[in-house]
Amino acid sequence: MMPAMANRTYSSPLRERQAEQTREHLLDTLTTMLQTGRADEVTTRDLAREAGVAERTVYRHFPDRQALRIALADRLDRRLGEPPVLESVDDLPRAAVSLMTVLDDFEVEARAEALLNADPRQFSPSTAKNTERFTTLIAAAFPDLDERELIGISATVRVLLSTQSWLRMREEFGLAASESGPVIAWALETIFAALRRGEHPVPTGSPAPTFEVER
Repeated sequence: MMPAMANRTYSSPLRERQAEQTREHLLDTLTTMLQTGRADEVTTRDLAREAGVAERTVYRHFPDRQALRIALADRLDRRLGEPPVLESVDDLPRAAVSLMTVLDDFEVEARAEALLNADPRQFSPSTAKNTERFTTLIAAAFPDLDERELIGISATVRVLLSTQSWLRMREEFGLAASESGPVIAWALETIFAALRRGEHPVPTGSPAPTFEVER
């Protein structure tokens, strides 16, 4: 009687390499599709057809839209390199200039990631991580902010320091990184300077300011 064989898991370097190539091909195809199409119009069937693979192949690598979103964000992060070290809010204006510049360098990938990651209900983990980093820095720098003020300031900073902000400034207003980076840095410095002077945002429940509009 032959001895029982232990269950073995085989790993093929060739198969793994082929799987990675397919995965990258799908992300390249999606990136190209997002240059001309709307993110909410791209379907798995469309992606499979454009990539020249079966639809089940797409699902094997990316079981849902969130998996695609995370993969695109992760790939962009790898190409952008290590994020700048942030020790205080004073590092954020410099980070803004750096971010806008490097996003311009990877325009195609950054645009695709910004479009697919625009749904606020399903941000990628890297986006959530950056939000937490910024909020922690702001809370440490301005401990007098109440909870709602902290959320409001953190949200404003997060919107400014985002691929969506980069894309909007670039495509709607025609601002290259050499222009958008310094503008965002100035806005951040202005916010932080006002907070240091004790100027807090309008408290929740206070009457909204009114403005005269010339006609």
